[in-house]
Amino acid sequence: MGRGGRVAAAVGLAAFVAGGAFCLVKHRPLTFLVGDGPYYAATAVSMLDDHDLDLRNQLRGGLQVHGRQIALGTNGAWYPKHPILMPLTALPFLALFGMDGFLVFNLAVFAAVAAVMTLLARRHASSGPAVAAVAVLLLGTFFRDYVYNLSPDLFATLLFLLAARALFEERFLPAGLALGAAVTAKLLLVVLVPIVVVTAFASRGFRGGARLFAGLAPAAVALLIANAALFGSPWVTSYDRGVSVASGQEQLITHRTEFDGDFARGLLGELADARHGILPTAPVVLLVVPGLLLLGRRRRKEALFTAAVFVTLLAVLAPYREWAASHAGNRFLMPAIALLAPAMALACASLADLGRRAARVPDRDRVAVEDPAAS
Repeated sequence: MGRGGRVAAAVGLAAFVAGGAFCLVKHRPLTFLVGDGPYYAATAVSMLDDHDLDLRNQLRGGLQVHGRQIALGTNGAWYPKHPILMPLTALPFLALFGMDGFLVFNLAVFAAVAAVMTLLARRHASSGPAVAAVAVLLLGTFFRDYVYNLSPDLFATLLFLLAARALFEERFLPAGLALGAAVTAKLLLVVLVPIVVVTAFASRGFRGGARLFAGLAPAAVALLIANAALFGSPWVTSYDRGVSVASGQEQLITHRTEFDGDFARGLLGELADARHGILPTAPVVLLVVPGLLLLGRRRRKEALFTAAVFVTLLAVLAPYREWAASHAGNRFLMPAIALLAPAMALACASLADLGRRAARVPDRDRVAVEDPAAS
């Protein structure tokens, strides 16, 4: 392990210890399961206890209560609406620690995100600015609100960061595998696949693109087979099989129809909404602007990739009715914000350099005044 790896491991360990201390202070049984968390936890419990994906044994109440949060199978089973990769990965933690195992798992994911962000930042800056950049992005944004949580967005962010790192290092097969896992963990991230594909082709032409597609193939095939087995068609996803109950009548609903909101209003909300907007909840991202320009001078493709990821997620989410469905900040933007670590590291390094220069100027002036021999 090189110096960069040791620094990343130290940052990950510090994040785990500090996050663990915070969770111990805040801990009350199951209070970290907010938002979609209970459904992810129920999926893992069903797999461990019942050895199936039918959630009817885990969820109290009928479809009127849970219909929008489950996916109705062709056989009438209540399958998870949300992806099962995170619950599957969390199974060992559930088996070892019970329900609190989900919190331990989330802490481990948070620590891993911090470590990979450090590795990305260390590619362009020394250890000090890299560590500072990770600290600023994790503590100065809504990321800190997802430490005491079971966050699928944090989990998907980890997988996407691994894909981005492999892509930047031109390891296209691992990049495809990690990207496929990220999409499997968070279906929304499929909108980022074209950006990764274009970057691979731009870097190494057909060979790079072919290796990336080879890495993507297992996840794509697994998703299509699962859709066909559970919902009757490879092209019908769990997000197409929700149930709405009105006046005693059950009706299937799909998320595909929820991207019809006002684009301009949604974009303004993403930027400035007091509770969920980027500027109020993650103002430190403004520091990234000069850093992104510096990154563009060094690695133009990486800078363009970073900007494209951010802009794409903003644009796709703007018309989405539920873009603000987060208990803090805009959780859907986690991958884009974490990917800013290299640009933030360059910004921190530049600020530190300016500080050193400013500190040296008064010293020379003082010598000139106090030591006549210097004049």
